Amino acid sequence: MTTRTTFEDRLLAELKGEIERRESEPVPAVRRRVLTGRRLTLVMAACVAVVLGVVSVPGTPAGSAAYGLERHGDGSVTLTAKDQEIDVDAQRELARKLVPNGIATDVQILRPGYVCAGDTVLWGQNDRGERVPLFVQQWGRKITLHRGNVLVFVNRNDRDTPYRVYVFPTEADVKPCVPVKPTPERFRA
Repeated sequence: MTTRTTFEDRLLAELKGEIERRESEPVPAVRRRVLTGRRLTLVMAACVAVVLGVVSVPGTPAGSAAYGLERHGDGSVTLTAKDQEIDVDAQRELARKLVPNGIATDVQILRPGYVCAGDTVLWGQNDRGERVPLFVQQWGRKITLHRGNVLVFVNRNDRDTPYRVYVFPTEADVKPCVPVKPTPERFRA
């Protein structure tokens, strides 16, 4: 072993000295103004944009980007699905908004792995080679609803999106969903 100091030893000693020097010096507190003219202007502009957005688009739900409602003079309503991700809470919100137009909405939730009796089920294979049902969302992008119509959402409990969406002319035409567990023998697709 040598007693000579290497470059690394000198560098380490210098860094330790720098740390000690910095720790001994008092650090001045930086005072910044919280409210500046620029920040106030940005906040005001954001508030104006929000107010104009809400006022300029009446009839569009401010809380849901999943769908849009367009009310017509004859009392009908056009429901436009902006994406397929309309969760149960948004479905219930939509139901409340359709009540003044005389349109009933039924939000049904099936247990995981169940479908309505009579639904066509497609079958595929999972990673282990087992046959499993494939669930496909089925609902149109635009639905026109009239007074007396019934809008029915059928959801599976293990999903965030509707499994099926039906529109029935009247409450008397609504076919109840009888939940059944799909099996390859029962459903052939």
